[in-house]
Amino acid sequence: MADSCITFFQKLMSLSILVLIARFSTGVEATNRTKLVLRLIHRDSILPLPYSEAENDLRAPLVPHGRGLLFLVNVSIGEPPIPQLLAMDTGSPLTWLHSYLCTGCNPPTNRAPIDDPKRSSTCTSLSCDFKYQCQQYLGDTDCSQESFRCTYNMVYMDGSYTKGIIASEKFTFDTSDGGISAIPDLVFGCGIESHGVVVRLSGILGLSNLNGHSLVTRVGKKFSYCIGNISDPYYMYNQLVLGEGAVLDGDSTGLDIRNDQYVVSIQGISVGEKKLEFNKQEYHYNVLIDSGSTFTYLQRSAFEALKEEVVNILADSMQLEIIEGFEETPCYRGDMVRDIEDFPSVTLHFDGDTKLRLNVEGMFHRIRSDIFCMAVVVSEDETNTIGVLAQQYCNIGFDLNEMKVRFSKIDCELLED
Repeated sequence: MADSCITFFQKLMSLSILVLIARFSTGVEATNRTKLVLRLIHRDSILPLPYSEAENDLRAPLVPHGRGLLFLVNVSIGEPPIPQLLAMDTGSPLTWLHSYLCTGCNPPTNRAPIDDPKRSSTCTSLSCDFKYQCQQYLGDTDCSQESFRCTYNMVYMDGSYTKGIIASEKFTFDTSDGGISAIPDLVFGCGIESHGVVVRLSGILGLSNLNGHSLVTRVGKKFSYCIGNISDPYYMYNQLVLGEGAVLDGDSTGLDIRNDQYVVSIQGISVGEKKLEFNKQEYHYNVLIDSGSTFTYLQRSAFEALKEEVVNILADSMQLEIIEGFEETPCYRGDMVRDIEDFPSVTLHFDGDTKLRLNVEGMFHRIRSDIFCMAVVVSEDETNTIGVLAQQYCNIGFDLNEMKVRFSKIDCELLED
């Protein structure tokens, strides 16, 4: 097939049974690496190798979204590197970008690709005409009969979706010693069509562990992120760390992966010293940790118990407001920080005596200058989700080798070297 974007894997198929590979000896191209490592491997076992052998961890600053709804990862993509701000999403297995400057990502047309000098020299689309089928890379993929390239269709919980071409590209991150290091040939999606909330984003950095081609697997199945106040654009210490440098401090609880989502078990919820009564069976490895979700979602049994306690505590000092879109959620008129600064902490109790404490900014969210609502809402299905508002002022570390996640309440500035 005459395609201007021939995949790296197609080139490998034309080699002999044994292939000499230097580039994938660690899975990472580091600018400060001085030694060359060579390996002989069978061509049928060619897969990207993990990052864990590299000397530096990968880091990326996190920037609050303008509306204070999620965090954006500052990462450079391609060659020459192009800075991008992608939404950090632990609930997505796929990293994707809108209309990326990659020849192979152009929508199929009868016209030749536009000659753009800014196009990346390291981007390659994935073709269907080799033994590793599209499904090897992502479960929900297909093979376009028109262009004979791998395509994807990613649908999110809120109904948003993105469709496009599967490709590979070089992603460049900062390192702990002040340098930079790159992950070559990372599988990602070139978004051609999208709908819903995702249209407002440049793309998503997926941190879910799907297979050997996901970002998390490529960095050794360890990562952490520390975030402060999502509404403070001047806080400089929000950070994502990938690889062996991941901050794995604090008490741990068991972690499972279901439908490409990280899930934990909640054993209890307390408001101050009071423990709430609810159906705990609904929360056994059925609570998602989702940095791509703003609010925390609870099934009705726990939501109603928490809602009742919140309303009782604020009954004498605040008046309930009925707000469109938040009809089931307690909302109040006033200043969130000033008027309820003494509201007791809400604690989520996990397996292993691990706790996550939600302060006022984790429990409530300002939706207008004079209106705030409870940031815990009722789940419309049978899933529960810990959203990013509940994760503020916390470092969360994932170790997928041990299948543990750790929560540590901390000022992220204290984690700086």
